[in-house]
Amino acid sequence: MVSNTPAQAGAPTSAHLQADRAIRNRLRTAASGRIVLFLSLVLALLVLIALILNVVDQLGGYVVYGYRIDPKTVLPARTPEEMSEQELRELILNHTPQYRLEAIPDDYGLTLDEMDKDQLVEVVYAEIPDLDPLLAARPLSDLSNQELVVIIEQNITTARFAQLSEEKPLDQRTRQELLDLFETEVLEERVVNSWRLFDSLLNGAAIVEKINREYPGKQYELRWWLTSQFVTSPQTTRAETTGLRTAILGSVLIVIITILFSMPIGIAAGVYLEEFAAPNRINQFLQANIYNLSGVPTIIYGLMGLAIFVRALGDLTNGSMFGVPNPPPNGRTIISAGLTMGLLVMPLIIINTQEAIRAVPQSIRDGALAVGATYWQTVWYHVLPMAVPGILTGVILAISRAVGETAPLVVVGAATYISVDPSGLFSGFTAIPIQIWSWTALPEQTFRNVAAAAIIILLSVVILFNLTAIILRNRLRKSL
Repeated sequence: MVSNTPAQAGAPTSAHLQADRAIRNRLRTAASGRIVLFLSLVLALLVLIALILNVVDQLGGYVVYGYRIDPKTVLPARTPEEMSEQELRELILNHTPQYRLEAIPDDYGLTLDEMDKDQLVEVVYAEIPDLDPLLAARPLSDLSNQELVVIIEQNITTARFAQLSEEKPLDQRTRQELLDLFETEVLEERVVNSWRLFDSLLNGAAIVEKINREYPGKQYELRWWLTSQFVTSPQTTRAETTGLRTAILGSVLIVIITILFSMPIGIAAGVYLEEFAAPNRINQFLQANIYNLSGVPTIIYGLMGLAIFVRALGDLTNGSMFGVPNPPPNGRTIISAGLTMGLLVMPLIIINTQEAIRAVPQSIRDGALAVGATYWQTVWYHVLPMAVPGILTGVILAISRAVGETAPLVVVGAATYISVDPSGLFSGFTAIPIQIWSWTALPEQTFRNVAAAAIIILLSVVILFNLTAIILRNRLRKSL
């Protein structure tokens, strides 16, 4: 009997239509997700590019220089006897009342043009009672080297004079070196106005015209703030002469202590937790807390370092227990900072070590155990060598994070201004991130320029760490 059902063979059923609709919805959802992820990537790149361009825009530009003080206020004044006849006549004409100028030929029997130098000196003392403020300063070319040394010593702080003398005694410096010191340390040549880099490159002619119009006679130049002198100079109170050397040395010492403290402990803890720890509640509790510690705000580590290394162990971290002469009154030293940063990165090293060991195939362990190796020998001679690329990558990335941290160092006691290079582990310290934070908080634009230069150096160091991690990982993987 032939069926009269209208449905034909192969026609889609309601279940088929519902499945097709569900698949289409999933495909649309997947396409929407890809679009959102792509837009997020584009937005992140745009923000990163804008940040980099903003930093680069402050690395250079036109600057106009001026002196903080008038050179005449620090140079010794010339006496009338040291002035020329023409200068004496100008002094009399400019600072003597008109009625006295008219009476001079009758009183002295000669006009000013007829008088010799001795007679002009007599008129100056007689006709200009308030003479001292009017005497012209001696030009620098007339000053001896010893007079320059005296002027420099009298117009800078005792500490700064001692620092300059320690670098090179002033009486052993050339005349040009003394003139440079007079300009930078006494007159304090500084930037009175500045423009950003892109504006200077695109509108240089207009800027130069404005400088000549608004700052006649002032020196100007297209200046780059990131220079070799900036990297090798110590910190000063002026952006025009400050440098990053002290902060770089502080960061290097802190990183060395951080590596020596956190790397062996972190790797050993990771190996134990992954290979030897029994799956009991205590070890599970430890593992959970290690994951939690990796997400704790960094300032909490700073508070912990302050409580443990600065206060509780202050006699140890300031060097008094080791007989260090004149130890600081507390433990706010480089070793405290390094140990604090070691605590900060240790959870990251432990987790990265575990992940690297977990990535080693189980067949490596089984093969070593099958030929009679103990479990310790298996881990030491087979598992760890295979995990070294991942472990080193994790360590380097953790250290690169420590290089850029600021909050823990501020709490532990990093100085925002220190002009003396660290002399050891028990010295006061500063670091590159601290200097960037300090300079950006100052109101002068020039300090933001040097902060931008320091940011480029810090980014270069972090990128170098990351490149090192990638190269080491690739080379070790090839060798294995």
